[in-house]
Amino acid sequence: KILLVGLRRSGKSSIREVLFADMPPKETFYLEPTMRTRKTVYDTLIPLEIWDCPGTTTAENLGAPLSQFNALIFVIDMRDLYTQPISRLVEWITAATRDAPNLNLEVFVHKAEKLPEDDKIENFRQIQERVADRLLDISALYESVPLNFHLTSIYDHSLRESFSRVLHKLIPSLPYLEELLNVFCANSQSPKAFLFDVHSRLYLATDASPVDAATHGLFCDWLELLNAFGGLF
Repeated sequence: KILLVGLRRSGKSSIREVLFADMPPKETFYLEPTMRTRKTVYDTLIPLEIWDCPGTTTAENLGAPLSQFNALIFVIDMRDLYTQPISRLVEWITAATRDAPNLNLEVFVHKAEKLPEDDKIENFRQIQERVADRLLDISALYESVPLNFHLTSIYDHSLRESFSRVLHKLIPSLPYLEELLNVFCANSQSPKAFLFDVHSRLYLATDASPVDAATHGLFCDWLELLNAFGGLF
């Protein structure tokens, strides 16, 4: 189970629709605000259940214990004034540390396409620093909480790469899959190999060589073409 939370209009529903419902990114502009929790079941190498929660959701009114979930993704609109979303994120982190210490905590700094490159990098850095400072103000114990930040956008492949990295932590057989891909590359002299879920274009495993953004993007574009025209053949 993956919990998708964040303030209103941060982009949670857009992420869910683009990844798992094939919605074109430009059409997400017309999505209605999420008023109740929407659960999306998606069957891939591991069965997924994604809870897309309204912006008012907290750990107290979630309706389920955090210990039921394997990962929590908090979505921040990187153009937002950071005080309110960071306060809400800190609330989720403290609740997760208390009630579900094994929960994977991920932060998607979203809508990265809205800012120039320099501003994007600076905002991304500032958000990480402010979250760390707020946690340190509460207790020095939170300094060791594993918190992963990702810069994402529905208009490029960064969202799929980041969500793929979240999934990797949830797949028990990942080391075996990676070793199989290493053997495949060695025997076929292939420079790179991915194991993709074709429909969502999320990669479930890759070989030991570094993931190059350009190569990953090329694979995603090819799969998009396959999904669009594969039925004709």
